[in-house]
Amino acid sequence: MDQNNAIYLLENSPLFAVLSAEEKALLNRGAMVQTYGKHAVLYKPGQNADKVYFMLKGVVKVAVHAEKKDIIKYVVRPGGLFGESCLTGDTLRRDFAYAMDDQLEVIEFQAEAVLTIMRTNFAFAQSLLYFIGERLRYTESQLENVVLKDSRSRIVEFLHQMGNEQGRKVGYETLVKHNMTHQDIADLTGTSRQMVTAVLNQLKRSNILYFNRKKILFRDLNALPAAIG
Repeated sequence: MDQNNAIYLLENSPLFAVLSAEEKALLNRGAMVQTYGKHAVLYKPGQNADKVYFMLKGVVKVAVHAEKKDIIKYVVRPGGLFGESCLTGDTLRRDFAYAMDDQLEVIEFQAEAVLTIMRTNFAFAQSLLYFIGERLRYTESQLENVVLKDSRSRIVEFLHQMGNEQGRKVGYETLVKHNMTHQDIADLTGTSRQMVTAVLNQLKRSNILYFNRKKILFRDLNALPAAIG
């Protein structure tokens, strides 16, 4: 793909729609479209934090290492940004990001170009600040869930959120195609792989959902929260 036209891949993105032609040219100057294979590391702790990433295709997992395991901070899907800590003062990476799909495609923007535009384009800066604020609120919500809710409740609520955000209606049912392992779900919910498997199997026996490695079919997504009881 022609990296010289990277910015024009984002013409339908509300975030970049507020840019002038000159600002688009500045942002595009150092931008590169990159592709990665599954499990490829996009960045890791200690590396220079000088790029912001925009997801075009695939899914990225952003995580930190703790006690010989990964703790997933969040998952990024097409249309999302990540690596944005360089816009708030970080000079080195404190987490790592790696691909969850075979054909991951991202645009890498130079952080300095993004910061330059933020200084003069209030609408663009406001959109980015809103995005960063939403991510902070998500992180706070995850922390509250770990402290206040039991493992089973966290898993069921995560599944419900997944169905609402990624699901496609199939009659009265909701289909979610995904590439997450039971360990990924455990890392996102602060539980264990064994607990995730047990909850999924229980929900399957109760005919609340059906699952395999690549999809989850919710029989009645609205009935799922009642399964917590």
